[in-house]
Amino acid sequence: MTSAVPKIVALVGAGVIGRGWIRVFAPHGAQVRVYDPNPAQIPQTLAWLEQDLAADVAEGFVTAAERDTVLKNTRGEPDLAKALADADYVQESAPEKLDVKHALFAELDRVAPAKAILASSTSALDIGEIAKGLPGERRCVMAHPFNPPHLMPVVEMLAAPGTDPAILQKACDMLAACGQIPVRMNRYVKGFLGNRIQAAVVREALHLVESGVADAVAVDAVIRDALALRWATIGNFGANHANADEGIAQYFSRYGGSYAMLMEDLDSSSPRFDPQVLRQIADAIEQREGVKGVAAFVRKRDVMVKELNQLKRRHEARK
Repeated sequence: MTSAVPKIVALVGAGVIGRGWIRVFAPHGAQVRVYDPNPAQIPQTLAWLEQDLAADVAEGFVTAAERDTVLKNTRGEPDLAKALADADYVQESAPEKLDVKHALFAELDRVAPAKAILASSTSALDIGEIAKGLPGERRCVMAHPFNPPHLMPVVEMLAAPGTDPAILQKACDMLAACGQIPVRMNRYVKGFLGNRIQAAVVREALHLVESGVADAVAVDAVIRDALALRWATIGNFGANHANADEGIAQYFSRYGGSYAMLMEDLDSSSPRFDPQVLRQIADAIEQREGVKGVAAFVRKRDVMVKELNQLKRRHEARK
């Protein structure tokens, strides 16, 4: 354990996002306490953890010793005060409702020790509104992960207006010490960075399918087997920079007009999210991947992401 790794972490909310945070902190030596207002959720989460780790051991992603470390460092705690006792870092993953999160943060601020950083996994709400008027606003931050957090290392970070800048930096340091990639935002915008970019892509992808331009498999192939290969290695702007011998300025001097034309032609209306179309997309994607059901599909995704992360880490180590 490095000095930046929090010694005791309280995870408040044990759903899909909350459970993923276990595998961020526990492997690095943090003592993780898992709390959920629904007591039945805690054993379900711990059962998921054992199953997920068992699959990872079987497929060679973690050793038996690493599995045992995670299990040893994790415990369910049905009492919120006991979960928060002596915590250095608290990660809230409650339902995405402002009144719920604001009330919960007020309780966390009242009960958690003064040293604890209070972080929200909110995917769209303003941390300034969540922490508004709290005596401990100075220690409140947004730490929005991608799903699942232990496989998607980026965490979008934002301070509330009254947050102590040193607290935000400390939260970033803690997350970085646990293998995450904190990305600091300068100000609040709806959806933050990732969800806004994703929404733009999803809107156009659904439009292309709903309007009959191409089917879901074709649209996904262009993303998965072309665009995402570049994005996964060098990012969007990196792809732009690499697409001309003299870099991004030359690229957009050549193709800026074409991009402007395409942007003007993009459909700006919201997709219909037609249930029949969405069912057809799901069936086509599962057939393409040779799986049946969401759980099998998610496991296949997880395996591929883990293998891709291993490859990226090997290349990063060569720098």
